[in-house]
Amino acid sequence: MTTLQKRTEAVTVIGAGPYGLSVAAHLRDVPTVVLGEPMESWRAMPSRMYLKSVWSASSLADPDGTFSLDRFSSERGGATRDAIPLDFFIDYAEWFRRQAVPDVTHAKVTQLCHRDGEFRLLLSDGREMQADRVVVAIGVRQFPYVPDFARDLPASLASHTGDHVSLSDFRGSSVAIVGAGQSALETAAILHDEGARVEIISRKPVVWIKRILYGRYGPVSRLLYPPTDVGPPGLNWLCAAPLLMSRLPVGVRRKIELRSIRPAGAQWLRPRVDGRIPITEGAEVIEASPAGDGLSLRLSDGTSRQVDHLMLGTGYRPDVRKISFLDSALLPELAESDGFPVLNQWFESSVPGLHFVGGLAGRTFGPICRFVAGARVAAQQVSRRVAELN
Repeated sequence: MTTLQKRTEAVTVIGAGPYGLSVAAHLRDVPTVVLGEPMESWRAMPSRMYLKSVWSASSLADPDGTFSLDRFSSERGGATRDAIPLDFFIDYAEWFRRQAVPDVTHAKVTQLCHRDGEFRLLLSDGREMQADRVVVAIGVRQFPYVPDFARDLPASLASHTGDHVSLSDFRGSSVAIVGAGQSALETAAILHDEGARVEIISRKPVVWIKRILYGRYGPVSRLLYPPTDVGPPGLNWLCAAPLLMSRLPVGVRRKIELRSIRPAGAQWLRPRVDGRIPITEGAEVIEASPAGDGLSLRLSDGTSRQVDHLMLGTGYRPDVRKISFLDSALLPELAESDGFPVLNQWFESSVPGLHFVGGLAGRTFGPICRFVAGARVAAQQVSRRVAELN
């Protein structure tokens, strides 16, 4: 890796999470700058959380597979686990960074421009740099989905599950959580443990992921579940092949995506929710209005609730048009579909030299892009494109 002393770099990677670090690790022989705070969005999650991804799908990607989760755990004298604690994973990512991407520039990009085939980046510390090629690896946490009924509510009364590093402030409060995905269910469990009065409100029944044979019975398990483990049996092998997925018609890809990432909770989380936290299924919040110091909620089943706070476990909807640092003159050059950039096999957009990896690549390459497991293919394809042109 190089430092920011050089004015023009071959590649600049924006973001230092699992995708940014994996791409940079694959570009070790190319002058590359990585911009951002390592694992910043992951450090902004409640420390008591666990990864939804299984162990085999949670290693960051370096070209030789040297710095795997297995090796990190072995060096620490540990063993594989059914559920990976967030703080353990962050420690692993930091270890990976020290080994594979030692030089990260701790600065944010405030503007990215494209002029005459070259990219110009303005940084939060006032510096300016240029690059021949840029990889945007910013994750999805800056794209929280907020339903219409909650958009005008103050943050003191309504928030997204992704807004909180700690949930201890809700001790003794009544909190309604909207959603039935992993984030909603795990947040509910942590709030309950913190002493909050919690209710989960979901328009569909809560689904718990069942991987009865996962990790067992040798060949049978390997036949049913690829190591990436995204999507239900039958679709999971297709999700594990994002380059093949990208060749399918858009409508087919969308159906596979919706089926593969439908809201569900990990099986290990179920005992912390079932029988401990009230769940209202088949109903949704249709109106939320301030009432005294709290909120009055009106539900589609005709019932109402009075709560201190509304928590939205409604997921994320990436939208390239909402990336604050993209120059207004660059956006018209960027082909997009429903907010997702249209990408070629190299994860390259309609702006030559501008790549998008992670969640923003999901509409082209499928749901694996929302998980750590998708980082390897993205890193390989970007590095191959760079090698091809050098």
